[in-house]
Amino acid sequence: MAILADTKRYIDQLEIKYRAAVSEATFSKIGSMINFLGHRTHEKKDFFINGLYNITIASAPILGVDGICVFEFDAEIFGVYMFNHVAGTGGTTELDVKKQVSTGGAYSTIFSTTPKIASTAGGFARVGTGESGTGLTAPVLISTPFNVSDGESLRVDIIQAQTGSPQNCGIIIHYRPR
Repeated sequence: MAILADTKRYIDQLEIKYRAAVSEATFSKIGSMINFLGHRTHEKKDFFINGLYNITIASAPILGVDGICVFEFDAEIFGVYMFNHVAGTGGTTELDVKKQVSTGGAYSTIFSTTPKIASTAGGFARVGTGESGTGLTAPVLISTPFNVSDGESLRVDIIQAQTGSPQNCGIIIHYRPR
């Protein structure tokens, strides 16, 4: 069976006024609007590494920067963005997002390709799922969408960092209930 197009379609007052017949067209509008909201309404989790982040790195990787995100419901991750505001003088910043199934359990990556931003990308660089650009490596999820379950958690690790004085980088994860 085909899914209704996810279209923003409002219901007119005349369609639902007293003694008006409820038509198939009205239900099509309701279904289209529900699909529209279902595909576009979502949550996001921001992992921020604020300030000068290279001087804090004694040896990479640094695990669990900016805490964890625990899911309160089953969800699907459908988009990930990495950003870096101030470029360093050389090298590459690489971040990884790892999932833990239960407390005390091992963490494993959600990526088949981790996102990376080289210093040559310049200031205010960003790269998201499916994007490309000079000095950028887009994140590739192990599966799209990537499923997480109620009670599972995510953390971000710094795998490597640009040299010099890079500042303010992070990961933004877009997800919705499943």
